[in-house]
Amino acid sequence: MSQNGLLHDVEGWGPDTCAEKLQAILPKLIAGLGGNKDTKNQSAYFSAVCKKFLAHVDISDVEVVIYADAMPKVCEVFDSCLGAISELLTQQSPPKSSQSSQGSQRKEAIIGHLQVIDELIGNLEQCILHAAKAEQPRVLDSHSLVATSLHVIKGTFSHCKDSHESYGKVFPLVSESLSCLFKKAYSLQKLLMSLIDRLQLPSDSSEEDVTDMMSVCQGFHTIGCTVSQVDASLLVTTWKFLAKQLTKHRELLKNHLDMAPLVKTLCSEVGNNCKYCVELAAKDTTDGKNGCGEQKSYTRTLKICRFFMQCLMCLVKDYNGYLGSCIKEIFQVILEMQSLLPPSLSAPLLTTPAAEEMKATLQVGIEPMIQQLLDNRDFIQIVTGQNKDLPRQHNFPMCLVQVMVMDLLPKCPDEVKDQWVSPKTYPEDEPRDSILMALFNTLRKCYTELTLPVNLPGVMCNGRPQRDVSLYEHTCTHLCGFAASLPARHFPQLETCLLQNVLSTNLLCALAATDVWCFVARYGTAELCEQHVHLLTQLLFQLSGSCSCQYLQVHLLLRRLVPLMAEAHQEKFVQTYPPAKHPSLWLHLPPVVFVPKLRARICAESISYATPVCQKWLGLQTKTLGTLPELHLALCVLCNVYSKSERQSSAPVLHTVSRLWDVISAAGAAQYRVVEVMAVKLVELTGYLVGQLVPQDIIKVLSRVSQWLKTSPPQSVKLSITQLLGRAGKVTLPPSPQQAQLQDLLAHLFSTLLQDSSWVVHHHALEAFSTFAEETPYEGILPKCLQNENVMSRATNFIKGVPFSSGDIPPWNAETVTEQHRKIEVFQEKRLSDMSSKLEEIQSAASVESPEQPSAKRVKQDTSTPSPTLTKEDSVHSKEEDFKRITNSLEQTICKLEELFASEGSSDLNKEGLKPLHQRLGVLLEGP
Repeated sequence: MSQNGLLHDVEGWGPDTCAEKLQAILPKLIAGLGGNKDTKNQSAYFSAVCKKFLAHVDISDVEVVIYADAMPKVCEVFDSCLGAISELLTQQSPPKSSQSSQGSQRKEAIIGHLQVIDELIGNLEQCILHAAKAEQPRVLDSHSLVATSLHVIKGTFSHCKDSHESYGKVFPLVSESLSCLFKKAYSLQKLLMSLIDRLQLPSDSSEEDVTDMMSVCQGFHTIGCTVSQVDASLLVTTWKFLAKQLTKHRELLKNHLDMAPLVKTLCSEVGNNCKYCVELAAKDTTDGKNGCGEQKSYTRTLKICRFFMQCLMCLVKDYNGYLGSCIKEIFQVILEMQSLLPPSLSAPLLTTPAAEEMKATLQVGIEPMIQQLLDNRDFIQIVTGQNKDLPRQHNFPMCLVQVMVMDLLPKCPDEVKDQWVSPKTYPEDEPRDSILMALFNTLRKCYTELTLPVNLPGVMCNGRPQRDVSLYEHTCTHLCGFAASLPARHFPQLETCLLQNVLSTNLLCALAATDVWCFVARYGTAELCEQHVHLLTQLLFQLSGSCSCQYLQVHLLLRRLVPLMAEAHQEKFVQTYPPAKHPSLWLHLPPVVFVPKLRARICAESISYATPVCQKWLGLQTKTLGTLPELHLALCVLCNVYSKSERQSSAPVLHTVSRLWDVISAAGAAQYRVVEVMAVKLVELTGYLVGQLVPQDIIKVLSRVSQWLKTSPPQSVKLSITQLLGRAGKVTLPPSPQQAQLQDLLAHLFSTLLQDSSWVVHHHALEAFSTFAEETPYEGILPKCLQNENVMSRATNFIKGVPFSSGDIPPWNAETVTEQHRKIEVFQEKRLSDMSSKLEEIQSAASVESPEQPSAKRVKQDTSTPSPTLTKEDSVHSKEEDFKRITNSLEQTICKLEELFASEGSSDLNKEGLKPLHQRLGVLLEGP
């Protein structure tokens, strides 16, 4: 009997005949399924098997009797149909003369193959329905059926997905057939999911059963990847089923199934949908419209994104410890979500309701997911690794993630805390920091967010409404909370981290470390605070003489810690480090930070040290640059005494300040740094004492300052002068010529500084003028200070609180601040490069000038160069030099006259010519 005859006969048989001839005919039909190259006939054989004989085979035997042999051949038929369609589509277009006939034949051939696929899908549906009749379906009973169904579904979806490009001009002719085929495959998938959902997989399942379920999960994962950009509803349905199976069978699958590809795909879906959702919301904000279609699209996309986020959270929770190599992708999608939404500066402009809705929908799952990953070694490495090379827009999200980690760590076991706070790395591990140091390293990269600033929700306090806080306050608050939760064994790591950042060149990190350190001192014991103060004091002694920012930052920290010390410890500190013996320590420790009973003692000791130093310097016959540092230190100590108190100055101090103004000038400030800082400190000290100076000294100071401004001194000197003028409002003189002179000098100085080309000096001059205008009794001189109309307008607006606006000033936004930071980084790199080059030159010169034999001695250089702080007309040193030179010359001349008169014949000389000289010398001796 021929194959076609067999099919014809089988089609006419009834159920009884089919059951009777099952053993004889079924093998022939299955053999015919693979023995014919005509896919249509092959499909017919499979149809006969499914329609006539499938119902007569027991469900427990159908795998062995039919599926094991038939299903691989069904896959071959399906693949042959797709291959034949591809060959037809790649054929060259026929000539115009035969284009119509050949085009029709090709169309019919393609549709014929699509119909074969449609029949195969229909027969597979029948097989699945048959398998679903079992009360408790088993995996082994449907092994080949499930695999074949997945193969056909994946192939059909993939073919339909690419059909628009692959079919080209033929697509409109077959679009309806492809649409029907897609729907048929979707129907098959739903039946298959229903069957698999009923499959039982007990805990003692065989390796083969577990492997089959792994194949099912991998197959549906592939389907999800295929339909990702095709049908959102189908995509959600597929992943919902897949997530359910992964959760249901996690105990059996977690040691066998590679979860990394699945989680990576979920991360991709979350990221893509989140971006699209933000784009839709930003478009509504930009256009100012809220179209119905776009709103529906936004709502649907947000729901899809929330679904994928929930799936991701579920898998991370269920398969924690078995996630494999997907931790990086999870971390990246967390950063991406944080960067796409406010307050991130890289987020687009969104309406407040849309931003809050997306935060509540998407970001709410970040913290639970991070909590599950806290014990994951790969996650710890990514968050705290030293070699992080993140995009600029991810630095802020990284900071938020690290803060979130610190908030979650106190509830973790000690083993997990140790990994984050006291990491132990092995030679094969990449270097990483503690979570504390990692946060500071990230914070230094958030210059723009710290500068603008970016606002975040603050910590809720009882009885107070929640307020927005800056990133700096947000970070410091959570750092302090974390420091308070640390056990004693981790305290050395905290201290090390804080000290390293206090000594950092990054100002914001140093300030943050200082704030946290002060919290620790307040939160801890008095003994701890005392130990920290002693440690920092010893550190300052090692940095003594340094002008580095680290020296100032340690001083600032010490100044804030001293008031937190117990009274007994403060007394001990003053006894151990008295101001007279350690003046450099007291430069930034004003007496007001100590308890009241110690303030008078500190002031007295500081003044008793500084005043003699100043007087000693004034008494030097030769005042050189080398003598200025000691004088500068004494002035700093005096400034520290009078800066924070209304203490009445003693007469010796006022007299000393007056004498210093007779000697010191800012003429060399532009050339010598030591002269610049000296002039600044003298002006600063005078500003504190200006209300106690006598009128003559005030006039002298202002006159000298007016002369300084004519020499174009450095900006720092000008700024100190503005501070002096701001305190001059309290100066009052009785009606006299001195009062008029004082008013003229003040008006001239204000007018000069308010017109200064430096915007920094100009702004401080405006502040000083505003303070002066409020305090001075001489209101008549105010118009004289504002001779320029532009300056008058700015000063008036400044006093009224009107913001300054100018088209020359760039807008204060993220781009401007980022560009500012970039320029700062370039400047710092250039400075470091120049310093390195100079160091190399010095080292190379030292190596050249250090031969085996010592070099010849050089002439000693004169180090007694007169100080450029002294003016030609007022310098005591210059006057003494000139006087000494003249008197020496006069003495030599008188000696010659004496020799001349003692010689023979001197009686004839006219001595009358010496009388006028004698009278002039007498006038000089008797004069003032």
